[in-house]
Amino acid sequence: MRRRAWLLWAVPAAGVLAAAVLGGRFGLAQRMAAHDPSSAPAAQLWIQATPLDDRQQLLLVVDPQMRNAAVYHVDGPTGTLVLKSTRNITWDLMVGDFNAQEPKPAALRRMLEVGPEARPIGQNSP
Repeated sequence: MRRRAWLLWAVPAAGVLAAAVLGGRFGLAQRMAAHDPSSAPAAQLWIQATPLDDRQQLLLVVDPQMRNAAVYHVDGPTGTLVLKSTRNITWDLMVGDFNAQEPKPAALRRMLEVGPEARPIGQNSP
């Protein structure tokens, strides 16, 4: 029953988002594709909805072509859509090991290229 109630507000809320963000020209799905014959090739958005609690869900919208991401909170009872954050993720995707734990990607690459003798200091072989 709880899942059915979630769907009753999640689907309309996502529709409102699509209409607001995209000017109503796009169909709604997990992956949204434009169909406007007068425009260039179809643009695609990726949308992920995640329940935060019984009243709210988090909506993540990513435009892979422009490399932008937007985060929204959707209030279930009212259908209110609140933009929380937007960001161009181009540079984020180029960072190799921000906030990474050992072994970091460079150490893993060395281990694969050179072999087990390139293990980071403090890591013993099994």
